[in-house]
Amino acid sequence: MELKLCNIVHDFGKKRILNTINLSMSPGVYGLLGPNGTGKTTLMRIVADILYPTRGNVLLDGQNKDDMGDQYRAQIGYLPQELGMYNHFSARDFLYYVAALKGLTKKEASDRIEVLAQMVNLSGEMDKKCGKYSGGMKRRLGIAQALLNNPGILILDEPTAGLDPSERVRFRNLISEISNERIVILSTHIVSDVDHIAKQVLLMGRGELLRQGTIKELTNELQGEVWEAHVPGRLLAQIEENGTVVNVQQTDTGLVVRVVSKTLPVENALMVNPSLEDVYMHYFRRG
Repeated sequence: MELKLCNIVHDFGKKRILNTINLSMSPGVYGLLGPNGTGKTTLMRIVADILYPTRGNVLLDGQNKDDMGDQYRAQIGYLPQELGMYNHFSARDFLYYVAALKGLTKKEASDRIEVLAQMVNLSGEMDKKCGKYSGGMKRRLGIAQALLNNPGILILDEPTAGLDPSERVRFRNLISEISNERIVILSTHIVSDVDHIAKQVLLMGRGELLRQGTIKELTNELQGEVWEAHVPGRLLAQIEENGTVVNVQQTDTGLVVRVVSKTLPVENALMVNPSLEDVYMHYFRRG
């Protein structure tokens, strides 16, 4: 399976939201990173066939998605940031409802729902009303509905919002397990969600694809430019002027500062290995 985005442009009135996005994806996890307002959700809505681009084409195995119609949409599983649910439905009824919309038979839906309920750790909560679910439980139910039709393309917009740390790890492992057979586009503000599982990372800023590459490729770009130093607090402003401060830890004797800088930021700084968080902060230090 190959998904290609060819010269995708999207305008909202006079404002350009996406500017000439070109991207080719095969099965695996693609971590979509960038600040709010950079066009990530717009891009995912176009891939999900919810929004039409102003210009450009989306191709699946060489076919234009607009020509494929339902055949393309049958390959899509989508979890938006805000998933509407009928609060008076039980979780089971909600999944049956979504399954019917996706064209599954009752038998197919029944079998799939049982598997997914266990997969997202909701087996004992399926008869509870959606209105009684916590935010994290609703997120897990949303992940289940996205997987109902066993999609070839899974689009997840901030899927771990509201999940506790153990649920996030469980979700991350789940996505890693199923990504061999499908393309997963995962948008998140939590860098660690993609750090362990992403085949490639896509960095988006101001409607453009700034950088695409494996985690190793992206972190190698900062080799020799990431430092840690133990400094008095009064030096922090000086360090911030000359580099990108990634992390500051308070200690009894001052601050431990992690900084991205092309030159030695302070005399006692030690060079350390770059991380994906360092890359993110290097590109988006101004938000």
